[in-house]
Amino acid sequence: MILLEKGNRILGETVSAKINIDPEEKVEAMDVKLSDFDDTSYRVTIVEENKNVVTVSMNLPCYASIEKFGAKDAFEKAFGALVSTPVAGYDVSLKIDLTALKDQKQKDETVEKISCMKANVIAGVFDNFFTPMLTGGKPADPFSFNLRADTTVYFFPKADRVTVIFSIDFKERVDRALAKIFMNEFMEARRNLQASPPVQFGVNPPLEMAHFKITEPTGNLGFISFAVFKSHLDNKKKDRVIGVLQVFRNYMQYHIKCSKSYFHSRMRLRVTSLLTVLNRAKVDADERLNPSQKKTASGRTFVRS
Repeated sequence: MILLEKGNRILGETVSAKINIDPEEKVEAMDVKLSDFDDTSYRVTIVEENKNVVTVSMNLPCYASIEKFGAKDAFEKAFGALVSTPVAGYDVSLKIDLTALKDQKQKDETVEKISCMKANVIAGVFDNFFTPMLTGGKPADPFSFNLRADTTVYFFPKADRVTVIFSIDFKERVDRALAKIFMNEFMEARRNLQASPPVQFGVNPPLEMAHFKITEPTGNLGFISFAVFKSHLDNKKKDRVIGVLQVFRNYMQYHIKCSKSYFHSRMRLRVTSLLTVLNRAKVDADERLNPSQKKTASGRTFVRS
C-alpha cells in the first residue's frame, strides 16, 4: 500500500501558475474556487487593483472547533508574514506578494507550503497533544473533532501515550465491507511489526470513549484506535507520524477505490474469457452445411470418415 501526499495538488498547480509566471507575461486578474472531497474549499484570487498579490483562502468545516487546540498556532507558524485577515466566508487567508519572491527555490517552497494549507492546520491539533508527552508537560484533557462528516477523531492523552481513535463510517455497502477487511488487516500486520503503535478495531467503542458518554455501538462502521508512545515520536519522527495519522481516512478511501477498480478489471477479463468460450460453441455455416466436419474445443477442424 502507498501513502498519500499531504498537499492538494490542484491548489499547488493553480498557485504555481501565477508564482512561476514568465516575467514577460502579463499577470491577469483571477478568481478560482476549488473543492476537496471532505468539503474543504479554497479560493485563489488576484484583484484588478493589485495584480502583484495572490490571495489564497481556505474554508475548513472543522476549523472553528480546532482553532484553539493548535490549529491557529500551527497555521501562523507555517506561514508567518503571509498570514492575512480571512476573506469573508473563509477561515484563513494568505497574501503572497509576487515581487517578493526572487529565486526559484523560494518560489517552490512557497508553492509547496500553500498546497499543504489544510495539512498544516490539522497537524497542529495532533502536535498539540503529542508535544506535552515529549516535553514532560501536563497531558491535556480528552478532545474530539469531526475531521469530515463521516469521521470523528478522539484524543486521549496520558503521560506515557496518546491514544488516537477514529470513528469511521462509509455510506456504500461495498465500501463498508472492504473497509472492515482493511481495518482487520491493520491488527494482523501489527503482529509482525512490533515497533509500530498498537492497533485495535471493533464495532464496540473502546473503554476510553466512556468519557464522551459513548458506551454502545453507534451504528457506524466501527472504531479504530492507535496508541502512540513517546518512542514513536522520538528522533524527529513526530512529523511523519502526524502526517500518516491525519490522512488515515483518505488513505482508506483511496485503497478502497483501488480495490474496487481492480475487482472490476478482473470481472471484465473473466467476462471476456467466458464470451470467448461461448463463441467457440457456436455452430458456423460450414458446419451446418457439412455435418461430417467438426471442430474441437481448441478450434481445430476434423472431418468424419
